[in-house]
Amino acid sequence: MRLLLIDRDSTELSGIRWFLHTYFPGDVTIEICTTIDEAPQCIQQFEPEVILLNIDLFSNNRLTTLYRVLQKYSGTILATTTEPLFKNALKAIDLQVAHLFVKPIDLEVLKQKLTAISLHTPKAQEVYQEATDESFYYQLFLGSKTSSIETNIHFTMIEPEHSEIFNKLYNWLQQTPIYYHMKIYPLSDRIVCLFQTEDLKIVEKDVRTLMKEWRLTNNSSLNIGIYDREPTTMKNMYTLTKRALHQSFYEGYGHIFYASKQFETQPLDPLLTPEEQQLLIRSLEDGNLEAVKAFLYRLSNEGIYYEQDDLRIHLTSVLAQIRRFMLKYKLNEKAAIEQNYRQLFHLIIEHPIFYTILNGIISFTQKLIELAREARTEKRADYVELAIEIIDQQFQDSELSLPFVAHKLGISPNYLSTIFSKKQGLPFKRYLQQVRIQNATKMLVETDFVISEIAYLNGFDDPNYFIKIFKQHIGITPNRYRKA
Repeated sequence: MRLLLIDRDSTELSGIRWFLHTYFPGDVTIEICTTIDEAPQCIQQFEPEVILLNIDLFSNNRLTTLYRVLQKYSGTILATTTEPLFKNALKAIDLQVAHLFVKPIDLEVLKQKLTAISLHTPKAQEVYQEATDESFYYQLFLGSKTSSIETNIHFTMIEPEHSEIFNKLYNWLQQTPIYYHMKIYPLSDRIVCLFQTEDLKIVEKDVRTLMKEWRLTNNSSLNIGIYDREPTTMKNMYTLTKRALHQSFYEGYGHIFYASKQFETQPLDPLLTPEEQQLLIRSLEDGNLEAVKAFLYRLSNEGIYYEQDDLRIHLTSVLAQIRRFMLKYKLNEKAAIEQNYRQLFHLIIEHPIFYTILNGIISFTQKLIELAREARTEKRADYVELAIEIIDQQFQDSELSLPFVAHKLGISPNYLSTIFSKKQGLPFKRYLQQVRIQNATKMLVETDFVISEIAYLNGFDDPNYFIKIFKQHIGITPNRYRKA
């Protein structure tokens, strides 16, 4: 758009020019004229599409040269006035002014008026005349091997921060002045923009303007992918640009991603190992939120990236251990907590930003730790299940005993002994021996360890005592069991 500013105040005109160059999305060329005598010549030489004129400069004499030039002018006239007097309004009507601004000019309104004007210029309308044998969607989804993008076009793809405003973004793009030199094609959750230029710097300038304008007017962010590699088919460009946009999972929104700059992903076992499960559960039991944070943030080490699907599965495995913790303290019986748990599951599966998912898990875990602490204080926890968990984790320790577990749970040994026997149908000591002997039978079959070593590895300091207890539980000695 060519815009001519006519006013004696050169400082004000310089400010308007700076504002429009900075915040007006699209190509705009601005000339300044500070004398009424030079204005006719400026109009004839510059051939502006829009004139912003200080109407106070205009005399009431209709025979002036400028008046005659403006009467023949076919573009749009916008006028300014220092005083909203009736005679100035009459001048504006006489010149068929599109809008009369009262100084100081509201620059946002000026930008809106220029935007509306630019959308109706012949150049803006001509761009959308399709001149290709194959449609965009045909090339995109069928991947024509012979049809590559024109050399004077740049492929970009826009992704909104919030999917529910997708239609709003599409309509907004159609109204931006940049629209006149790009073609836009909506997909299911992204919008492809083909910029009609071979200069990548122009594309970068335009997409940054789009991001800034969208942020100012809609208070949300965009991610934009730019294909900057060698020309290829539309389908290949789409695939590579979409892959570049996947980096937003780590980086968040408000960024430009280039097809030529993509990080390498590392392999990740999506399922937690038994050691990782124990570490996580122990951290929860100890109320050690920092340990939980460290466990989760190991997935976000700088420079190390994993596939999204592997990360999401891994985090659902973490959530499964959190579920076990909830059940022990009967926290699932709280409706609000159960609802939060289900929301967290959907967050892990669906949310596009990794750090938001991590923060959601940490926030939920902190709440569970506080509730579990309250449950212990009020003796609402399932202490038998907690005791069994400790036995499963530490049965190899010969020091493990009923008083030790009771102290860890914050209850008396007598109370633990009573509720344990009632729920499990056998005393604590007998249950502990049973766990140790069951593990010992596996080792007798699966390893070549000597009997005394198997005894030590299962919490028995005295091998003879181990043999005695083994025979009580199994009916034969460890040696005969191994031979059989």
